[in-house]
Amino acid sequence: MQILSCKLNAHIPFDKDSIEKFLSSCEEVINNMTSDEKTVFKLKSATHELLINSLEHGYKKSAGNVSFLIEKHEHTIHLEVSDEGVGFDTSSLNLEKDYTSLNSIKSRGWGLFILKKLCDDVQIISEPLKGTKVTVSINY
Repeated sequence: MQILSCKLNAHIPFDKDSIEKFLSSCEEVINNMTSDEKTVFKLKSATHELLINSLEHGYKKSAGNVSFLIEKHEHTIHLEVSDEGVGFDTSSLNLEKDYTSLNSIKSRGWGLFILKKLCDDVQIISEPLKGTKVTVSINY
């Protein structure tokens, strides 16, 4: 069986077991969507990064609702992780900045650096006090 789209919603406490359980569910979906090892690695890494960011920044390291949506198209897989957390002003981000190395990142921006290296496209929509939705695309 090959999954073409899937949405998972969960209320996730900020503890190792709960996070790993949700990640495991997401990874199972990814494994049933593609067998290409490079694409699987990118999708799993992006999912991990986005989930941790939602819980750490969106919910300030406490429990919160997180949504995982993944869709497979002819040559692209779209992955979306959203939360109902504190949100932020996206004008503070520079999505066009080309981070040349890890040394160019000071204290923040590691997650964005990782996503930009793994994914072919990154879109971030956030509204203060309403949450954040990050959509990434990976061509295969």
